[in-house]
Amino acid sequence: MNWIRPFTLIAPPADKSHLVASRSYLTYSKAELRDKLERNPYSYLHVINPTGIGSSKVKRGTVPFFEHVRKRYLDFKSMGWLQLKGKNCIAIYRQSSEEHACTGIIGSLSLEGIRSGHLKLHEQTLKRREQLFAKYLHTVQCNAEPVLCAFDDGSIPEADAIQNRLTQHTDKRADLDFTTTDQIRHSVWILSEEESTDLAAAVQELSPLYLADGHHRVASSLALDSLDGATQHSSSLMAYIIPESQLLIRGYHRELIDVAWSAEHWDAALQRLQPYITAERISRTELSKPKAVGIAHLHTSGQSWVLSLRECSVDRVDAEIIQNRIFEGLFGIEDVRNDPKLRYIPGTMDSHQLIEHSDSRTESAIFEMHPVGTDQIKATADRGGFLPPKSSWVEPKLRSGLFIHEI
Repeated sequence: MNWIRPFTLIAPPADKSHLVASRSYLTYSKAELRDKLERNPYSYLHVINPTGIGSSKVKRGTVPFFEHVRKRYLDFKSMGWLQLKGKNCIAIYRQSSEEHACTGIIGSLSLEGIRSGHLKLHEQTLKRREQLFAKYLHTVQCNAEPVLCAFDDGSIPEADAIQNRLTQHTDKRADLDFTTTDQIRHSVWILSEEESTDLAAAVQELSPLYLADGHHRVASSLALDSLDGATQHSSSLMAYIIPESQLLIRGYHRELIDVAWSAEHWDAALQRLQPYITAERISRTELSKPKAVGIAHLHTSGQSWVLSLRECSVDRVDAEIIQNRIFEGLFGIEDVRNDPKLRYIPGTMDSHQLIEHSDSRTESAIFEMHPVGTDQIKATADRGGFLPPKSSWVEPKLRSGLFIHEI
């Protein structure tokens, strides 16, 4: 079974690619979103936010709203702002910055291959969101953001050869090449049908792949078959496939709010958690990010601790220990997805920013997490388990509207 495939690729024209591609809708503040919608008519935000800013009779997340998205998508195609690049295509995509670079394949994964276990998952999805996204896909009939997958660089002898093939293609001038305001360069090489078929044949042995980001998109694509009224289904979904070594995994931090504990109160509570967790107050002048898996930092207003999580192992990640021993054990928090006392902070914030954040809030505590190891992610996926919610912040983050897979 050919489970990694070329697909019909829709993408912006070269002269407008930097204007069309957008970050995830949820990453924009209301002011930023308004600015983008008012100043940039080419932004894909006009497709995914078709009713604009302000009051609208159409409720977001409903089928009528999705129908507006579909109409705006077709408008973009009719105006030439999104174009057919090929009916049997694979693209090579490189994302690079001063901190990080990755190069991989934009292709499609067969749903049959996913059901057969070629794609390993590590996050549990919410049925409500699966069904919502399935309705979105059924109505809009396209997917504008690839899921992110990784393969073990050393898993098969062909892995090095595949990476060499990618490098050979990237020696040529890119078809799309631009830098966004976050100082990330995006370079795209669109392969011919012959080159795409040849590369697809070479990468079939990349199994299993590990899903790094996009669990709800995978689940909703699989759920299309069971959706009431669905008559047309995609047999595949779009993916960005890169070597595991090129993933950038950051910690995903936790903020516990409405906790007005003194430093002495925290000392006493942490003392009760021995021998599972040992805690040591530390001078903030000596503090940097947690140095290893099994180490976390606790920041409150004016004080920080280093926490050593003694139960940490390849099968038990730091977030699970913090969840069980502190959030549940000390505060009775069992539903970490929905409890209003918990907030999650992306791993793009460094130690000093987290300390400033905690000092500005007198009734909160921030748990600064070390990134989950790729060995822990793979071990969890291999045994069919799930990591706790928001266990890792994985990059690269992909732009919406740069690649589109029609259903």
